[in-house]
Amino acid sequence: MADDVRTPRVLDVLSAAEPWEVPSAWTERVRAQLKLWADDPEALRPLRPEAFPDFVKGTPAAVWFTHQVAPLLSGWIPVLHGEYADLSTELTHDFYRPSSRLGGNGHVIYAAPTDWHLQAIAGARGFRELGRKHALLVSRDVVRLFVDAPPLAARAEALAAAFERVVKDRDAFHLHITGEYDEIAKYWRTDALKPDERARLPELAGPTAALKYSLNAIRDTHARMLMAIPDEYAGDFAQVLSELILAAGLRGVPQPVANILGDAAVDVHHALEDLRPRFNLQTWHGHVNQWMSRAIRNGQSPLARSWGAAAARVGVHLSGVLTKQPWPEPEIPDLTTLFRMLDRERWSALETAAAAQQDDSLAAAWSSVKESENEQKTTGSSLDDEPLPPKPVDLSDNPLAELDSLIGLESVKDAVRRMVAEVKTNLRRTELGLPSHERARHMVFVGKPGTAKTTIARLLSRIYHQLGVLEKGHVVEVDRSDLVGAGLGSTAPMTAAKFREALGGVLFIDEAYSLTPENTPGDYGLEAVATILKMMEDHRNDCIVIVAGYHREMQRFMESNTGLQSRFPKLLSFSEYDTDQLVQIFELQARQKGMIYGEEVLDKVRTVIPPAPRGHSFGNGRFIRNVLEEAVSNQATRLSASDPDKLTERDLRELIPSDVRPPTSMRAEDYLLQKPGT
Repeated sequence: MADDVRTPRVLDVLSAAEPWEVPSAWTERVRAQLKLWADDPEALRPLRPEAFPDFVKGTPAAVWFTHQVAPLLSGWIPVLHGEYADLSTELTHDFYRPSSRLGGNGHVIYAAPTDWHLQAIAGARGFRELGRKHALLVSRDVVRLFVDAPPLAARAEALAAAFERVVKDRDAFHLHITGEYDEIAKYWRTDALKPDERARLPELAGPTAALKYSLNAIRDTHARMLMAIPDEYAGDFAQVLSELILAAGLRGVPQPVANILGDAAVDVHHALEDLRPRFNLQTWHGHVNQWMSRAIRNGQSPLARSWGAAAARVGVHLSGVLTKQPWPEPEIPDLTTLFRMLDRERWSALETAAAAQQDDSLAAAWSSVKESENEQKTTGSSLDDEPLPPKPVDLSDNPLAELDSLIGLESVKDAVRRMVAEVKTNLRRTELGLPSHERARHMVFVGKPGTAKTTIARLLSRIYHQLGVLEKGHVVEVDRSDLVGAGLGSTAPMTAAKFREALGGVLFIDEAYSLTPENTPGDYGLEAVATILKMMEDHRNDCIVIVAGYHREMQRFMESNTGLQSRFPKLLSFSEYDTDQLVQIFELQARQKGMIYGEEVLDKVRTVIPPAPRGHSFGNGRFIRNVLEEAVSNQATRLSASDPDKLTERDLRELIPSDVRPPTSMRAEDYLLQKPGT
């Protein structure tokens, strides 16, 4: 994004219509109130301090209860994303000391018992009446903290009103002070809430009511999505529920679901019978992602959010989280991709606002980057009897989608998006007869081998071609041997010829620092640099030059000629991949080759990746490519002992752990040329 665009800290509740930019004043007020409670133990003293693991000694019950209920006030089984996704820790960090916490741009799904609002009261069951009264007041006062937080306000208001009635009603108050907990829970399920409050807090009526609410939500939201964004793959309610059931790993309609559906369960049963033989989770994720993408691009983001939240809620029910079964794996639906689409829409809005601030005469700086309709999850497929995963999606016509599909490289991706924003804004300025704020597009790429520098150069060339900046959009990759001649007078013609070959595209100079070797005065490489600089001036709008290499060596190269730094205004730094990212690259490349694998294979890949810190010449993505090619070769050796006529497609596509070994060979180009890129 543009340098002057402030990235807001947001709480993005999937079921909400839009993310909430959390005001610092609000968080400061909540934290200040928690501090007041901590400093006034007589008013709201701790209830069972030993029951609060990860909290500092003396933490009052009000702080603990705030931590427990804050995210659940945003919805029943809420999905939270953004900088405040870990809302509980953000608000209680003065008291909460977890061994680990949520970070990055991920999301989290919260699921709790349907009596989550009574946790403080449940914890005070063994206390005298005064302690139980404190627990009731704690519950009311903590919920009041959130009545002015938009994504939490409706549920917080309803719950606070119900607690207030309990405090003021003599019989209800007496029940909470002296009654058995089961009686209190029954009261909340049947009598505590008014009809409009129950509509906002459906799970408080119990597990059956919560499941019914979730099923009704996916039915209604699915129907609205179909009306707004017709889709050939998205069938009726029976089909989508069947897909959610199969995605959760179930083979039939669970009995609690059937009881709620009644006669409609027959339709779901028939849909299941029809879908089961051909259902593939990865394919289904792809269809859903395409549908959500079209909805977002067509201004239906709130509807896409509602559908995703409803489907995730039903997925959690079906996967048995509420009955202490294992967490659903993989997530249903593909929430990572959905949030990526929604984030891109938000970033686009920020860019548009920033451009409008810079020049009021522009109605909008640029439109949202188009989301690929073929985004796929990057998790591996299971190796049971389900159909084989489909072949990889072809993104050759959508370089921005291909950019997003790359593993890691977040700072590089953000820089590319900013470049696209600059180009689109300047194109619009030109259309309106305004002066263009054009900068030279030549770039410096710094990073170790195998960190996707060449890949990004190729994508940039295609992106600029689609924007109309480059006539051809091709890439000419060169190194010293392509530019520097062996004798006097041969270097300039060689360099000029390669530059002319790159006109209309990108000239990518790998290991550019080799053109200016240290302690070698009169080296012909200096002539190549001078020729390049002159031709960059003569053809300033016809070619983009990218120089690449290691950080330290490229710094020396840029200092070798006073004209270099002014002509290369952009620098992109390519970080090394961590182990998790290298494993993801293995998965991506394996799928591109049509291979299938299980978690045991990925565990084996981890063992052959050298531990950090890795050597200066470690190949990163290139190393992983060699690991995969070695595994495919080992698979071929293993299969050669079998009767070829009996080998199935699965046999030919499946890798097993014993196929994965440290690479004993590498490509000649990797060894001789040390080309970067994956």
